[in-house]
Amino acid sequence: MFFDRYSKTEGYASVQLERKMMRMMSRQAAEKGDEQLAKLLNGIQYIRIVALKEGDRAKLLKDVEVLTTNPLYEFQLVMSESDSGQTTRFYLRESPHSFNSELLMLTYGEKETVVVNIYGEFDLQQVARLSTIRPQP
Repeated sequence: MFFDRYSKTEGYASVQLERKMMRMMSRQAAEKGDEQLAKLLNGIQYIRIVALKEGDRAKLLKDVEVLTTNPLYEFQLVMSESDSGQTTRFYLRESPHSFNSELLMLTYGEKETVVVNIYGEFDLQQVARLSTIRPQP
C-alpha cells in the first residue's frame, strides 16, 4: 500500500491519525462548542500524511500518478492550482457502496512535497477546516 511503503522509507516523514484519534479530536471540538468541526472529525476514519524530507520526489510523484490513474481506484481530479512554484491537486474517490469518500491531496514544488489522504464520511467544503487544527501541548 502506498502510505505504508512511504512511512517506512528513509527520506520521508509520515503521520497517521487513526479512528480513535479522530474521535478524541471530535470530543475536544464538541467540548469547545464547535459542533460542525466535531461532526466532521467524527465522520473521518483516518488521515494519512507523507512528506518528502530528502527522498526521491520524482518517484513519489510517479507513484501518486499511478495510484490516481489506476481504474481500479476510480480517483477523479476535482481541483488543481499552481501558485509561486507550488502545485496542489485534489483527487476524490466516492464509494458506491457506502457514504465514505476518499480525498487525496498532492502538493509539490520548490517549498514542499506532501501527500495527504483522508478517508471517511465528510463534506468537501468542511475539509479545509482541518488545516486550522494544531496540536495543543
